[in-house]
Amino acid sequence: MTGKRVILEKSGGRRISFYAEVGSYFTAEGDFHDAAFRSSLRDQLTKAGGDGQSDDTRLDAQGKWLSSYLSDILTYLLEKGMAQAAVRLSVAAMDEAGKMGVTSVVLPPKLLGEIMQSVSPAAPEKPQHRQSADEKRRMIYSAALKIFSEEGYHQATMEKIAALSGVAKGTVYTYFKSKEELLDQLLEEYYQEIVKKISDICSQDTDILQQIRELIVFWVHFIETNPLVYRLIQSEAIFQRPGGKTMFYDYIVSHLPMLKERIVALNREHRLKTTSFYSTFYGALGFIDGVAQRWFRCQMDYPLTDEIPVILEVLLNGFVGEQSGKTRYFPPPEPLRKDIP
Repeated sequence: MTGKRVILEKSGGRRISFYAEVGSYFTAEGDFHDAAFRSSLRDQLTKAGGDGQSDDTRLDAQGKWLSSYLSDILTYLLEKGMAQAAVRLSVAAMDEAGKMGVTSVVLPPKLLGEIMQSVSPAAPEKPQHRQSADEKRRMIYSAALKIFSEEGYHQATMEKIAALSGVAKGTVYTYFKSKEELLDQLLEEYYQEIVKKISDICSQDTDILQQIRELIVFWVHFIETNPLVYRLIQSEAIFQRPGGKTMFYDYIVSHLPMLKERIVALNREHRLKTTSFYSTFYGALGFIDGVAQRWFRCQMDYPLTDEIPVILEVLLNGFVGEQSGKTRYFPPPEPLRKDIP
C-alpha cells in the first residue's frame, strides 16, 4: 500500500523512526502540537490514497491506513500514561479525515474503552493565596530546606522549622499537616521548576547537541546556585522514607513522558548514537553528580561552573585520546526489518 510508514526495528524491539515521528508531535513535557500533527496527517493520508485511484478505492485505502496508524499511536500513548493526549490526537485525526472525505475508520473496541476510562476531568484550579500567606509559606520553605538538608529528614521536626522560620507553630500546621507533607511540597516546587526548564530547552527547534549542552549547563548552574536543594534531592535518593514519593530522576522522566521521543525526533542528522536512552540519561546525570560531590568535598571553594568544559568534553567526546585505538563496546544495532513505502 502506498503511503506506508517506514519502521526500523532495532534490538529490543525499539522502533526508532516511530519514536521520532511521535516525538515530533509533542514537546518533551507531553504537550500536543496540533498543527504539526494535522499537517503530517494530511500528507500521509494523501500518500495512502495513491495516484489515479477512483474515489471509492482512494477513500477505502485511506480509511484502512488511518485505522492502523491510529491504533499504533493511541496504544503507544496509553502505554505512556498519556490518555488526554490520545483523546486530543484522536479528535484532530478524525477532523482531518472528515475534511478529506474519509468516512470509515475502525479502532478496536478495547482500545476505545481504555481511552474513555483513562480520561478524567481536569482538576479545578486552586485559589490563589493572599500575599501574606505566600510570604509565610516562603519563610517556612526556606527554614525547612535548611533543616532538612543540614540535619536530615529524621532529625528534622516541625518545632525546629517553625522556630527558624519565625512563623508560629500553629500556623505552620495550618499549611502543612506533617513534615512529610512539608517536604513533599517543598521538593515538588523545585521539581516543577526543573521540569519546566528542561521542557523549554527541549522544545526549541535547534540542533540536538546544542540542546544537550544547554541542559548540562543548566543543571550544573542549578546545583551551584541551589546547593541545599541539591543536597536534599540527593539525600532523598539515598534514604527512602516511609511513604516517600517518586525519587528525583524518576520524577523527571515521568513528568517528561515524551523526552526520549522528542530527542529522537530532533536527532535528524543521526548525530547521537542509538544506545539505551535511559542508561545514557541516568549515566550522564550520575557523572555530573560525581563532579558535584568533589565540589562539596572541597567546601565549594571554586565555581562549579568551571567544571562545565570538562563535563562537556567527557560526556560528548569521551576521555580516550585521539591517538589511541578505540574499542567499540556498543555498536549500533542492525535493522531487522525495513519496510519500503
